[in-house]
Amino acid sequence: MFEKITVATDGSDHASEAIRIACDLAKKYNSKLHIVHTPQAIGDTLIVGYTAVPVPPTKEEIEKSGREVIGAAESEVREAGITDFTSQLVSGDPAHAIVEEAKAHKSDLIVMGRRGLGSLSGLLVGSTTTKVSQLAPCAVLTVK
Repeated sequence: MFEKITVATDGSDHASEAIRIACDLAKKYNSKLHIVHTPQAIGDTLIVGYTAVPVPPTKEEIEKSGREVIGAAESEVREAGITDFTSQLVSGDPAHAIVEEAKAHKSDLIVMGRRGLGSLSGLLVGSTTTKVSQLAPCAVLTVK
């Protein structure tokens, strides 16, 4: 049924559950698994007097954080007994990047965590999960 599965991770508990379910499906259907992560720049804020100054992370910090997330996902997949998998760290808008990775790997299914809208920008723009569901050329399974 599912020959190729793409699983998206952001390092959250929801993503960890998505990885667990993707591994279960991969075992059941003897599927190839592809892990994708799109690191996002979340900076700190420096308070100077009465002024808050945003301090964006460096490119190196973003890449290091991304490698840590993808490495943790790979460990989860190995612990689940899956050996036939690939992983990719990609940049850009997460929804578009996930869909493009799924297309590139000819995935039959995208598995990802579902999260509530936690910010005003999320309300206005829509969540990554919603965007992936709208753009994906294949089935999308969202998990809590």
